[in-house]
Amino acid sequence: MSDSPSLASLQQQFSQALHYQTYALPVEEGVAEPDALLQVYRNNFVMTLSEYLEVVYPVVHALVGEDCFNALARHHVLNTPMLDARADQYGDGFDATINAIPNIIDAVPYLADIATLEWLIQAVNKHASCATDFPLDALAQVAPEDFDALKLTVAPSVRLLQSRFPAASIWHAVTDNDGSALQALDLSESETVLLLMNEQGIQLQAIDAEEASLIVASNESTLGGIDPELLKHIAPAVQRGVFEHFDIADQP
Repeated sequence: MSDSPSLASLQQQFSQALHYQTYALPVEEGVAEPDALLQVYRNNFVMTLSEYLEVVYPVVHALVGEDCFNALARHHVLNTPMLDARADQYGDGFDATINAIPNIIDAVPYLADIATLEWLIQAVNKHASCATDFPLDALAQVAPEDFDALKLTVAPSVRLLQSRFPAASIWHAVTDNDGSALQALDLSESETVLLLMNEQGIQLQAIDAEEASLIVASNESTLGGIDPELLKHIAPAVQRGVFEHFDIADQP
């Protein structure tokens, strides 16, 4: 029986080697030391994923600068293994990496929230725009006695972020290269951020916290099970494209 390692074992050992962990690869010695040969792969591996992180997190990159971002990206790559062979699926958890570095959070306390926001943008970007307008005319014809059984369907691209910082305003200021707007922000003001895809592309805006609560509740309940105080936010949410359609749930 052969003592050669299995393919799965070789892949695991190579992954450990790329992450500077203890490995047991059958690397033959030659002109260069085995670890020096592996360093070529390590450098390419770290550089490739770091460059992809820069694409995914352009606002984080802009806020901290090239050197700091490269250090953050390298730290993330070496401590967060790929779970998918496709590089374009990489990047989740960058906010946690940032949060775990106290001196970064001390200097830029909102940076992790911006990273969370930019990862949500990636999630929204995977959804096609819903071309169908919400059926307002049909909604107006719902009988009053059926109103409590009405179930709103949230568009699949919708994402929400509750930030204790003005995350949407920071993102827009940096994206618009508006340094004055960024400096003028009150960082003590929290924002609830709505993201969704429509015909114009990704929409990102701060909304009322109660409107966000309505959106969350609509995923779980008919209107009859939602706090009546939240129902006043149905109209603005519909105008933003949050809801795709509605159904009348069967009543006992």
